[in-house]
Amino acid sequence: MQLFLLGMISMGCAVAALLFLRFWRSSGDRFFLFFAAAFAIEGLNRFVFAWLGPGSSDYQLGYVLARLVAFTLIIAAILDKNTRRR
Repeated sequence: MQLFLLGMISMGCAVAALLFLRFWRSSGDRFFLFFAAAFAIEGLNRFVFAWLGPGSSDYQLGYVLARLVAFTLIIAAILDKNTRRR
C-alpha cells in the first residue's frame, strides 16, 4: 500500500510540474518555471524513494537534499516574484 501511495504522489507531482510548465509557456513568468522545477524534483524524489523501497536507509541523505532543493526553489520563486521591479 505504501508503494502505491508513493507512486500516486510521484504522479501527482509530475502532473503539477507539467501544468506549471504550461502556465510558464503561456505567460513567460519565471515563477511558474521555478514551481515546475520544484515539483519535477519532488516527483523524481518520490519515484526514487519508491524504487529503492521505503525501508532503504541508503537514500536518506538524498531524500533530504532533494526536498531541500525543491523547497529552496519554491522560496526563490516567491522572493523573485515579490522583489522583481516592474
